[in-house]
Amino acid sequence: MIRRLLVLITVCVAFMSFLAMPKALQAETAIPTPIAKNEYLRGTFELNRHLDGFEKPLLSRGEFVLSPQHGLIWKTTFPFPGVTVFAEGRIFTIDQNGNRNAMAKGTETRQFVTMISSVLSGNWDPLESQFDIIKKNLETTVWNVTLSPHSNSFVGNQIELITAQGNAFVQEVVITKPSSDHDVITFDGQTIEPVPLPSEFNDLFTNGTAE
Repeated sequence: MIRRLLVLITVCVAFMSFLAMPKALQAETAIPTPIAKNEYLRGTFELNRHLDGFEKPLLSRGEFVLSPQHGLIWKTTFPFPGVTVFAEGRIFTIDQNGNRNAMAKGTETRQFVTMISSVLSGNWDPLESQFDIIKKNLETTVWNVTLSPHSNSFVGNQIELITAQGNAFVQEVVITKPSSDHDVITFDGQTIEPVPLPSEFNDLFTNGTAE
């Protein structure tokens, strides 16, 4: 099951300890500060998946929304449109007709969602029971974090290493797997905005249609 989730979106890296998610507002600090419950984070992403046997990485792009109250929306716009919603204890996809397809639910799914949202937001505390965490400040406004899964971690046999780097926001996440495969995810255009969520995103958590 975990392998299927990692193929969907391997940011692993990113859900539900949303109440403690970082805010990334102050560029002068090397550690993101918490995002309030009445705010949400949004931005764009580019995922380069490096697979053994492929000369070039598989590229996808899109946008995401991370909400302490609701969860994570991962909306791919290139090369094929698609929406994956990470809510507390469940993960599902939404097609262009609004059909919802459950991907996973339960305890492991909740841990996976916690991991994804924590890595995306730069909130490492919820991951301490599953990972060895090394934090470094490369410059005054640049930080680097390395996460090595414990042997008994729920992703211990799927992920070898996660590294994240950023300043006020998480800018890059690299996920290395036991094979030679690895994913590089870069983020851009991130902003913290007040609730309510735009209807195009809020509806996806309930009964909306992916646009």
